[in-house]
Amino acid sequence: MHQLVGEEFITKYVNKSKPVIISGIIPKWDCFRKWSLRYFQSIAPDLNIYAKHFQNGQIKVENFPIHKYANILEKYEKTKADILPPYCHDTPLFSLIPALIKDVQTFPLDYLPKWYAYKWWRYCQFFIGSSNSLTPLHFDCLLTNNLFFQIVGRKQFTLLLSKESQYCYRHNWRWFKVDPEKPDLEQYPLFNNAKPITIIVNPGEILYMPPGTLHHVRSLDMSISFNIDWHTQKSVLTGLAAGLKGMPPKNVYYNFLLTLGLVLKVPPQVIFHFYKSYLNYIS
Repeated sequence: MHQLVGEEFITKYVNKSKPVIISGIIPKWDCFRKWSLRYFQSIAPDLNIYAKHFQNGQIKVENFPIHKYANILEKYEKTKADILPPYCHDTPLFSLIPALIKDVQTFPLDYLPKWYAYKWWRYCQFFIGSSNSLTPLHFDCLLTNNLFFQIVGRKQFTLLLSKESQYCYRHNWRWFKVDPEKPDLEQYPLFNNAKPITIIVNPGEILYMPPGTLHHVRSLDMSISFNIDWHTQKSVLTGLAAGLKGMPPKNVYYNFLLTLGLVLKVPPQVIFHFYKSYLNYIS
């Protein structure tokens, strides 16, 4: 789908909980021509970032100077070693390198509720990794809407709508045991009933995923992406109610804060002081 104006995006996709790929926005941005790990290093040489290993349902976190992480990825892309580098995943890079904000103008704020307009970039998280970097099947932990901006490289998404979660063997609230690329149907026979959708998100494209969409994500190239998780009044109340269905208390707390903002109109300047720890929350 080519560039959508805000009203069309909300009416046809957000209100109907339909995923969509949007083109025509990112190629107009400076980041589409400028961004790389070496570029980030040039403007923030002393930056330390954290990266994750996803292993056997566990998440291990390591910290790296940005130049060292760039070296690790470059070496992997040359050798394609058996061991994957760690994945820089869910990092609030706009807050760490504010100079990057000017590279993503004009941001489509008409896609979001007006409450998010004040310093919108504070709600964004980055994903930087080698080819074959993988995020296992999961849904976003606050049951938010998700706009995913693919800047460098390609990613393969396997999507399942939220109603299909019953076939995917959930564990730890938002993670699922099935590998949708190579499902073990003897161990997980219910997955036979699922209808996964596999798509490629190319550089310069935006993927919208409705709340609760299950997604398994594989990088086909060394890639740089970022997303913004956001609620509407409807989705935040659904997220808050999920506390009665097993959502962890900390997740409920963050949804409570966003309910104060989106429903009761507490200003974002007030809410973010309490919400910002979410951007480093590993769940």
